[in-house]
Amino acid sequence: MFDAQALLAGDENALADAIDTLSPELYRYAVGILLSCADAEDAVQTAFVALWKHRTAVKNPDAVRAYLYRCTYRAAVDLIRKSRLLIPLPEGQNSCPLSDEMKAALSRLSPVERAIVYERAVMETPYAVLAAHLGLREDNVRKKYQRARQKLAVYLPKTEMGGKE
Repeated sequence: MFDAQALLAGDENALADAIDTLSPELYRYAVGILLSCADAEDAVQTAFVALWKHRTAVKNPDAVRAYLYRCTYRAAVDLIRKSRLLIPLPEGQNSCPLSDEMKAALSRLSPVERAIVYERAVMETPYAVLAAHLGLREDNVRKKYQRARQKLAVYLPKTEMGGKE
């Protein structure tokens, strides 16, 4: 666990604790959006740098996690915009936890749809928390999730469509 109050006050040890605590979940979230392990690492690193640089702008210590999710999402979208061409890694170098079919289906969704589907279905994040991460209203997130699942149902075999409703 990390001390958000100390982090916002400029304690580097609290930042290190936050990185240790939150990096794994932010990484999984970024992989779900970017479909690339290396890019996901970059997005998470960018999010923590942004938090550290702008920590005085975060007024509520309880908002640190949501702030990091928003920063990770924005960094992921920026990476997608910068590199429209996807160059696949040679086989065996990509240890992402997604099947090839899932990656192909998710790649057909928009970045926000991928973020919502991955965080909701894989990480089982509640809609209210997901809405806070993305800076959207909860009902908007629910609708986007339903639409994204409908799209995935077309792209995926029935066995891949598990997850939360």
